[in-house]
Amino acid sequence: MARRIFQARWNCQKFLLMISSIMAMSGARNVMASLRYGNSWRGVAFVDKWRCSRQCCHADNVLSLCQASSRNNAAYHSTSIHENVISSPKSATVKKVQAILSKRKKRAEYRQTVVEGPRMVFDLLQNPKTESLVRQVLISTEDFTEKYKDRLQQLPMSVSPRIQLVTPDILKSCTDTVTPQGIVALVDIPEFSPADEKHVSDLKAPLYLVLDGVSDPGNVGTLCRSSYAVGVAGVLLVGECCDVWNPKAVRSAMGASFQLPVLEAASWDEAVETMTQEWNVKQIYAATMIEDDDDSPDGSQSKSRPHYDVDWLAQPSALVIGSEGKGL
Repeated sequence: MARRIFQARWNCQKFLLMISSIMAMSGARNVMASLRYGNSWRGVAFVDKWRCSRQCCHADNVLSLCQASSRNNAAYHSTSIHENVISSPKSATVKKVQAILSKRKKRAEYRQTVVEGPRMVFDLLQNPKTESLVRQVLISTEDFTEKYKDRLQQLPMSVSPRIQLVTPDILKSCTDTVTPQGIVALVDIPEFSPADEKHVSDLKAPLYLVLDGVSDPGNVGTLCRSSYAVGVAGVLLVGECCDVWNPKAVRSAMGASFQLPVLEAASWDEAVETMTQEWNVKQIYAATMIEDDDDSPDGSQSKSRPHYDVDWLAQPSALVIGSEGKGL
């Protein structure tokens, strides 16, 4: 009888040891805290009264076990990133990144773009709204340990399989900047529809920005970033606008284009339909350099108004900006 009681208590100890290991490996610190301070902890205390020589279930030992498992978890997180360093320019991953980097057609085909630099890459990974968009992160072996290893270990374990180490030369070939910062990411282009109301549901009189023929990627990105900052509900690109997912435009937008609805219209008629039918825009304003006392090119008197005289909060509105060289 005594032997069976001892065996039952030892099995209980092994069971608690196993549970604590699983909790620690899954990072369930809150669960362990409730186990320690809640009623369930009395089970561990009961076993501790009948300590055998191994003493595995003492409170301090269980807590130490959790900490050790967490350290092992972090170590696994780190070592799993080091596998399979890409060193060949013929790699399928490298060729895909280079194609998306340089060709608008490929960006449209894969529905992906390239994001460069630690600020934007980590912002996307740390934001719950955009984390799932990041498909793969390429990091130079030269910069991994010194710059990015510690920051990567602070991210969820789900990020680890998406980290790919590459040689410095390969990393440089996957960027279009003069001085690469050692990290680039392949990111999905978010899908937005004209009827998407998630971003404007709390706006009684939303404002939309329409870009007609703006060709410089830096300008397109800056306008997207400014639009997101002031609460614009959406951006519409008309005609021969620069690709908003051009890597230079993405850098200028500083991540705003992944959170702000950006749509495209092939013609002005399609743009008007989107504004009036889908967005319920009631007033459309065009940015112009013509003042009240200037004559328009056809000889008629213009009726332009300063932007500060417009009541932008009265009803849904759209502001149209033309190309850098020709205007509207």
